[in-house]
Order: sequence, then C-alpha cells, then structure tokens
Amino acid sequence: MVTRRGFLGLLGAGVGALAAGPGRAQGARRPNVVLFMVDDMGWQDTSVPFYYEEGKAVATRLNRRYGGRTPNMERLARAGMLFTDAYACAVCSPSRCSLMSGMNAARHRVTDWTLGVDQQSRFGAHGEGLYPPRWSANGLQPPGTQARGVCQPPWRTGADGRFFQPALDAPGGNAYDLKMPFTNALAFPQLLQAAGYHTIHVGKAHWGSGSGQYNRQDSKAPTTPGADPRRFGFDVNIAGCEVGGPKNYRGDAHYGNIGYSQFATPGLDENNYYEDNVFLTDALTDMALRELERHHAAAPGRPFYLYMAHYALHSPLDNGRAWDASRSDSPDVAKDARNPDPKDGLKWDPMERNYSTLIQGMDDSLGRLLDKLEALGELDNTLFIFMADNGGLSISGRLKAANAPARAGKGSCYEGGTREPLIVAWPGKIKPGSVCHEPVIIEDFYPTILHAAGVPPPQRLAVTPAGVHDDGPLEQVIDGESFLPVLLGRRRTVRADGAERPLLWHYPNYWGEGIPGPEYHFYSALRLGRWKLIYQHSDQTFELYDLRTDIGERRDLADQRPGLVDKLRKEMGRLLRARHAQMPRRGGPDGKPVPFPDEA
Repeated sequence: MVTRRGFLGLLGAGVGALAAGPGRAQGARRPNVVLFMVDDMGWQDTSVPFYYEEGKAVATRLNRRYGGRTPNMERLARAGMLFTDAYACAVCSPSRCSLMSGMNAARHRVTDWTLGVDQQSRFGAHGEGLYPPRWSANGLQPPGTQARGVCQPPWRTGADGRFFQPALDAPGGNAYDLKMPFTNALAFPQLLQAAGYHTIHVGKAHWGSGSGQYNRQDSKAPTTPGADPRRFGFDVNIAGCEVGGPKNYRGDAHYGNIGYSQFATPGLDENNYYEDNVFLTDALTDMALRELERHHAAAPGRPFYLYMAHYALHSPLDNGRAWDASRSDSPDVAKDARNPDPKDGLKWDPMERNYSTLIQGMDDSLGRLLDKLEALGELDNTLFIFMADNGGLSISGRLKAANAPARAGKGSCYEGGTREPLIVAWPGKIKPGSVCHEPVIIEDFYPTILHAAGVPPPQRLAVTPAGVHDDGPLEQVIDGESFLPVLLGRRRTVRADGAERPLLWHYPNYWGEGIPGPEYHFYSALRLGRWKLIYQHSDQTFELYDLRTDIGERRDLADQRPGLVDKLRKEMGRLLRARHAQMPRRGGPDGKPVPFPDEA
C-alpha cells in the first residue's frame, strides 16, 4: 500500500499548486460538496417529473403514485437544475467505481457487482452460451495495491460486542492473496482530502471485495483494502464496507447483525438504535448530521465533502425486514391508513407499500440534511448533488411498470436500467428551477466535482500492475468530462464546441437474477445524441432506437437505418478498443471472444 507521504508525492504538483478554478473565485472559500446517492431508485420513483416531451414535463402514472412522498426532492428541484438525461451503469458496483475513478466501466472492468474475495462463481456460463471475461471481481483498489498483502478489515467487534474501526496502520491484519483481478484507481475524495477537505463517507460503499466477517472478532478471513472507504480518502467512515445491500433495515433486528450475515450493516450499534428500533435510513442520517455538527464546531472554515450513500431503496422489501414502523400504521397493508392503496391500476401489496415508505424515508433524510446545512450556515456554500446508482428494480411484483415509460430496469441495457434522477443545486451559482436536457453520465462526476472545488486533476493516476490482468498493466484514464459549465449556465453542452459526445455502456456479464433473454445480460450500448445502439453479445445483433420519439425503446429501427447502424457500431468498436474493453467468451472461460461490434 501507498503511505500517506507517498500518496501526496503521487499527486505531484497537481494539488501542491492549486489555482482558482472556474468554480471558485480567487481567494474565495472552497465550496462544500454533498453527493446524496440513492440505491436502486427508479427514474420515476418520485413526485418530481423527469420525463419531458417537447420541452415540457410529463407527470407519469408513477409520479402521481408517489405524489406527496418526495417533497424535499421537489424543494431541491426548485432550488437547482434538474437533468432529464442523466445516466449511470445498470448495476451498482460498476456505477460506484466509475464515480470514484472517473473511468468508464469498460475501462475499469468492474463490470458486475462485487462482494466476496475471489468470488469465482460469478465466472460460469448462465444459459446464454457465453462466459464472462476475467473482469475485476475484486473491485476497485487504492493506488499501490498488489495482489498479495495484509490489511485491516474495515470493521471489527470488540470484547463488548460493539463495532469499532481499527486504525489503517494498526499492526497485524488479515493476509490476502488475490486470484481474481482488481483495478487500482486514485479516487477523487483522495484529491479533495489532499486539498484540505474534511471527507465523510456514510452508508453504502461497495467498491472492493471483502470477507463479510468484520463482525467476527477473531476472523482472519481475507479482505481487501478497497473494502474500507478510508483507503480512498475518507477521514470518516460510517457503515461502509464491501456490502452492497442491507440484510435488514430494522434496528430491532440489529440491521442484520444478529448471528452472522454477509449483508449485515456494521457500525450502527450506538445511540440506542437497536433498542429504539431506529430505521436504517434514519440511523445513517442521524450519524451524518452528528458528524457535520462535530466538524462545524471543530473547524468551521474548513470545507467538507459528504458522500451520503443510502442503502435505500435496495431490497429487501418484505415486512419482516423492511416494514418501517415510524412511517406506517400497521404491517397489514389493508390497515395502513397512512399508506393507502392509490388505486391506479398497479398492484399495491406489502412489498410495494414498504418500497413507498423507503422512498419517504429517503426524502425525509434529504430534507433533514438540507435543513442542517441551512442551520449551520453552510447551505449557500454547498454544491449539492442528488443521484441514483442504477435503474429501479423491475423483476418482482412491481414487474414491468417500475420505470415506465422507460423499458426494463436494474441490470438492463435499456433506459429503465440506466437513466437516473439527477438534481444539482448550488445557491448563487446554479439557476433555480432550471432544466437541462444534455446527457451526462456517472464518470462525469469525478472531473465535475474537482472542477467545482478548484482542484486540478493530478499529474499522475494509478496503474494496476502487470500480472493482475491477462493483457498487462491497466492505466487509469479519466473518461468523464466536467459538466460544471453547463451547471453554471455558461453553455448548454458538455463539450465547448457543442458536439454531441458518445456515451458507452458495457456489460460482458450475466446479471445473475434469474431473468432469461437478452434484456439483462451480455451487451454493449452507445448513445449519440437522439440515437441509441444496442449490441447483443449473445447473437451479435443490433437494435437502434430514437430516444427523442421512443423513450420506451419499442420501435427497433436497425433494419430501416443500416447506414446509421454502421456509423454507430464503428464508434462503439472504437471506444471499446480505446478503453481496452473485455468481451465475453463463447463455449468456456478460454473460448473465443465475442467480436467487437464493428467486426460482427
């Protein structure tokens, strides 16, 4: 691992010669940054309309269904800029690794969700006749990480049974010897930290693989440095580790920490959360606000970065683990007067009611955070970003209506899997109530946040050493582009020349949720302007959609526009090669790779 002194040297003159950037006037205090990330939130799971036709907002059935449940999202949209065409990856770990590294998923190769160290079961065939490549199943790792080493797990239990975090440089630790690949990256919180920011992580991390045994005091099971957010530049870590979803939202179930569960949420065993049955979303919010208060009292002039990464709205959604007693009258949905059936033609059962209260809890957290920033006098100097990490779940009782009018959902190459609710506010900088139709994608956040903070990009980035990947060293390259000029109203497009830029998605994997067919597995997709091309790896076919007139991707125009298909598949192939993308293999792990789209 790189020591702190070595890390600062790695930054070179990049942070040492900080200049006033476009987001920061000479001599002005650096802005605080808050990134409020929601897990598995559908594009339409809000009372705020994100669907526009001919420049006008269209309130969908889902917007009406959740009417009154997200007043703080409405408040934020009135205060800032709403993006109608914001994107992430279709699955959580790829999105979060792109956020942290600035790399497109095709380049960082964490193309599926991560969890256990060397989880090789993710590499088998799953009914499509294809095998995933040797993708980075051990996730994102901080600069200098080697395939072998020793590190402390992010959490431990003490003799009294309570959680604590060992010091990063504590003696001992757990040995690891990784067989599956990983990717090293210099994360933007490390750059903010080096520039003087107080950096706070709250909630879900899900970047690097781990043992899942942080709540076993004597466990020596291998973990990786990437499981601990502090390795990526966070001064404070609240409840973050390798886990990508909660075992239980309920405090009276100790958030899954009764016995042993790999999905339990650690670090919330204080302040009587268990005894008082505090819902997970509220517990995380309490601790985030407490840390902001502590920081404001200790260093009121020092800027902070808060990553408020809720586990909500992720499953489970059943009554035993997700029923929110503070926002519901009864576990019996028929007796719950506070959450009555909206009678809009969609099924309303305990799972959907619980999902609705998860939305309410998330929005309550948003409001409490905005109120706290205002009370501390920090709101006017805060860049506040609201975003989700992938599309809403569309495979359960909610079925195919979850992201309507967009098609499909989480895990899918279609719009329901990747289009996200994005709102950005910055008082005095961003025009209140504004709407932006420019497409942006999750890797854009890395350069945008640094741009706003006046922190220049580093002169050197991370390199994954030879031997980790079959094709040699893997260099970090920032694929994202700053959209700060768009936020500040200086131009309408990300690129200064007004050119449309291609956005790429690449998923050479099988999602693993038991869904047959091509919607959710083995694909690449490209958006350029109004056009979207999908390349299905399983049969090497193409689909073409006009997103301006067909947001539901129901009218495949590939046969009608062969020249456009040819243009877009060549651009897709060019980007995949430039980013050293891996392709799935046919017939076995060592079989022949599926051709790039311009070879198909």
